[in-house]
Amino acid sequence: MAEKYCRDCGLTRPIADFSANRRWRVGLAFYCRDHLAERAARSREARRTEPSRYRSRPRDVVVSPGSKWCPGCGEVKPESEFARSRASATGIASYRLPCHNERGKRTIAKRGGSRTYRLTRRYGISAEEADAMLEEQGGLCAICCTAPAQHVDHDYETGAVRALLCFNCNGGLGQIEDDPLLLHLAAFHVQHHHSQQALAALQDAAGSGPVAASRPGGPPVGSPRRPGTRSTSARGTGRTSTSRRQTRAGEADH
Repeated sequence: MAEKYCRDCGLTRPIADFSANRRWRVGLAFYCRDHLAERAARSREARRTEPSRYRSRPRDVVVSPGSKWCPGCGEVKPESEFARSRASATGIASYRLPCHNERGKRTIAKRGGSRTYRLTRRYGISAEEADAMLEEQGGLCAICCTAPAQHVDHDYETGAVRALLCFNCNGGLGQIEDDPLLLHLAAFHVQHHHSQQALAALQDAAGSGPVAASRPGGPPVGSPRRPGTRSTSARGTGRTSTSRRQTRAGEADH
């Protein structure tokens, strides 16, 4: 059964417990239905009882064309100092760039720092949970067990976190698109050619000559002769071509 991790639960739950959300890459809500409802209720209550954090422009402030009032610093500034936003009808954000950046820093700090903010948004885990996984793995990749684990491996369909991997192992899974069949075929391909190379090395060491052809009647491996053709080389008899012509001519005379 496909599952997804819910940060508020601290558990991996069936995807049936999550609402659909097209804004997320996996097409599901970040939190399970129960905790999503709780968060929505708290948000509604906060909007009803707490004062609005968004400052409206005072009536006595005059904004000239090409300028905009910033609720962060409470000043009128040129529109070139404001961030761009596709969500706004004018294409200009409500806050000028310094105020916009400051708000972003406060939000990240409120959520536990930049590392937790990034891990939470992408994988649904906190920095503490990632550190616990790293300690459990001994600091090494869960696949090769040799290189440092630096990347979070997760299921692209469900979003469930699986383990921590090194750069090469994580990139390899991404390139092969998590297809188990391709992974098995790739392993067989590499093992087969390693076996062939080892066999050739043993035969060379034993002085047994080139490896036999892969099918009966075929030329040896590395031979320029194409399969199915007869050899054009003549077996040596110690006689020259002139003596052979004379012999044939003499036989014809008789």
